Amino acid sequence: MPAISVVLATYNRADRLRACLDALDRQTCPLDDYEVVVVDDGSSDRTRELLESYRPRYRLRPLYQSNAGQPRALNRGVESAEGRFCLLLDDDIIAQADLVREHLAAQQAAGEGRLAVGRLDIAVPPDAGWFVRAFAAGWRRRHERLAGGAVEPTIADCYSGNLSFPRAAFLTVGGLATEFARGYDIELAFRLAGTGLQVAYLPRAAASQDEQKRDTELIRDDERAGASAWKIYQRTPAMLDHLGLGEFEDQGPLTAAVRRALLASNVPPVWLLRAGRGWRWARFVRRYAFWRGVRAAVGDRDTWERLTTGVSILMYHAIGREGETGSRYILPAREFAWQLRWLRRNGYPILGLAEYLRCRAEWRLPPARSVILTFDDGYMDNADLAEPLLAAGECSATIFLVTDLLGTGNSWDRAGALVGRPLMSWSDAARLEGKALSFGPHSRSHRPMRGCDAETLTDEIGGSWAAVVRHLRSPVPVFAFPFGAHDDAACEGVEAVGLAAALTVRPGRNGPAAPLMRLRRLEVRGDEGRSHFRMLLRAGTDRWRRRQGGRPA
Repeated sequence: MPAISVVLATYNRADRLRACLDALDRQTCPLDDYEVVVVDDGSSDRTRELLESYRPRYRLRPLYQSNAGQPRALNRGVESAEGRFCLLLDDDIIAQADLVREHLAAQQAAGEGRLAVGRLDIAVPPDAGWFVRAFAAGWRRRHERLAGGAVEPTIADCYSGNLSFPRAAFLTVGGLATEFARGYDIELAFRLAGTGLQVAYLPRAAASQDEQKRDTELIRDDERAGASAWKIYQRTPAMLDHLGLGEFEDQGPLTAAVRRALLASNVPPVWLLRAGRGWRWARFVRRYAFWRGVRAAVGDRDTWERLTTGVSILMYHAIGREGETGSRYILPAREFAWQLRWLRRNGYPILGLAEYLRCRAEWRLPPARSVILTFDDGYMDNADLAEPLLAAGECSATIFLVTDLLGTGNSWDRAGALVGRPLMSWSDAARLEGKALSFGPHSRSHRPMRGCDAETLTDEIGGSWAAVVRHLRSPVPVFAFPFGAHDDAACEGVEAVGLAAALTVRPGRNGPAAPLMRLRRLEVRGDEGRSHFRMLLRAGTDRWRRRQGGRPA
């Protein structure tokens, strides 16, 4: 019995199939350890004649079916396989000599097996156009980063062109879904990972794909991928993070605005090929084609808006009393009241942070253009001035508390309008909790979390969370980084404490798959006019502010 079965489906590619089979005949893996199962999906060329006359050194088992599609063909191949492990290849893959051996070794070393992704390069014809070459270069960059350890492999890397797994796990989860035109391999990988298999990258299990598609075919594939991604999400909402649906603004707010305008005008992606060149433009065109496919599959406008607008988390600090001049961190109360009214009048739903967390946990799409209100530090004026305005407007906000300093004043700033500003007490917070306000941790002492050792992070993050849990009934399990300062260790520290999310001061909106440990916020300043606030909400960025040299603290 072979240890591993190489399974591939083919359709009308006799010449490329032969090159694929020839490469498998040059493998360094012992011949008794592997077999090759080829499922001919109703080819009308010379494929059947090739399979019946081909005489490799390894065991070749051809199967035949009538145009049932690649997923069904692969399912049949795996069902018929005799190896403990299966390796899926495409019929245009030219395997390097160690490919099968590397996959088998990786599977056997893992005991129960793993989801093993092999390295794959794209070979294009000499006369390929700029877009096809840019597509191949982008693929190569991704695999170079995986091979170099710059990024970890994910479910989205589990392309069936070079992927192995335990056969029993494949059969347990029911094999490949057959109703999706694209993305069925990623959907399979998600279900296989659910059985406990870990994704691993095998740089020495290398192959090259003989890519003969032209630019129009690649673009059509991207559109089909977008439509399939939405259908997969509808079937399995938990896959949202793996489907490319989570960040409509992945290339920035300005690019997203251009993309949205092109989609509204239903511009065919192929028209854009003449408007630019280079890998960045190719990436824009491919992402546009993907989202065009999503838009066609979604159908209704409300769902489309929920998916693509993102959630704006506004960051406030202090609210100014009567006669107090507005400044960067102090917003006059009358301006705060106007902002609440403006949000309501212009159709921005104000969402509680706890409700946002529930949406993320359940992979639901929040209401379109949702806004979340947050206050850092816990100043007394938040209780005296902000809370009545929020309650009158039936709005909610979350205040992040510097837990060791409650009942005192701002002692971390050395200059500025907030120095010594009174902070609310625990009794104030307990009295207000559950009305218009909820509370979360903002560290014990308001020190930056970047560059801290594990002990300090546990003390500052875990200590502040323990304090709010001890004093309040229903604190929000979200940490706001003081000054926005954080690094990977700080994010890991938030997770280690058991918190659900963390807030930064990086500007921007949050799509439905935005990293929960690095949620973005938009700083609302008290020294800018109402036009700036409107611009902030409509643009979802403070790009103009940064050009003026005023970065968030």
